[in-house]
Amino acid sequence: MNNEEEDKDEEIQQKVERKNRIPKEKILDESFKKAELLKKFSKEKKEEQILVKKPIIKLGFIIAIIAIVGLVFINFIPWLYINYQSDFGIVEEYFSFADFKNYRIEPNEINSIFESTCINCSDNSNNYIGLTYNDFINTPTIASYIFIFLLAIGIIFTIFILIDRKKDFYEETVLIVHSIFTAFIIIIGLILILLSFKFFSAHLLLQINKPFIEVLGLNNIKLFYFMPYVLFIFSISLFIIGLTFIRINLNKAVNKLELDKSKELDFNYRFGSKI
Repeated sequence: MNNEEEDKDEEIQQKVERKNRIPKEKILDESFKKAELLKKFSKEKKEEQILVKKPIIKLGFIIAIIAIVGLVFINFIPWLYINYQSDFGIVEEYFSFADFKNYRIEPNEINSIFESTCINCSDNSNNYIGLTYNDFINTPTIASYIFIFLLAIGIIFTIFILIDRKKDFYEETVLIVHSIFTAFIIIIGLILILLSFKFFSAHLLLQINKPFIEVLGLNNIKLFYFMPYVLFIFSISLFIIGLTFIRINLNKAVNKLELDKSKELDFNYRFGSKI
């Protein structure tokens, strides 16, 4: 009987140990899986940070290049193209910023489209196309200052990124600088669009005032404003860069949130569960 009781006790003890071993093995297996998942996530996070840093520093260079190209275009691309038929034949002319700045507009009949002969007219109706000499002088000047400011932003941002790689600033600091940079890019894009709109609306005024312009001897007149359209293209490019920065910052914020959540779950699992 004693042997049978001992065998039964031993069998019961083995069953209890097997029952206790199964949850422990299951917990260890889950812990191993979570550790592997966290390791994989950390690796992906590091790889993503490397991929993110590269385009960010490139974007700083791109901004600087856009600014330099913009400054060159302002001075060399024509601001006005005009084609019309007069008593002397077909006239076709291109006028740059320097031509308007130095009042080199020939032939003289072209000058009449910038100033009407209307007496007792308001300031807004003193020209046939809604544009004056000042628009072709002030707008390029303002645009030049904007591109110089944009060049400074691109250089400062690139320097900041290079310093950040050495000093490794806090993520909050980097995020604030990125947000300020993005805001400047988008605002500059908006200003360039506003500078271009006046030239776009001049096409409508040209069609409305065409009968009056033909009285001046400019028949079948055609006007095109090259540089304002180029400014519009620059503004779209800046908007795309701004949206790219927003996407990068959002991805970094989401990844950081997921990483913090994963660490919190791992911490709770290690110290909040019974093994």
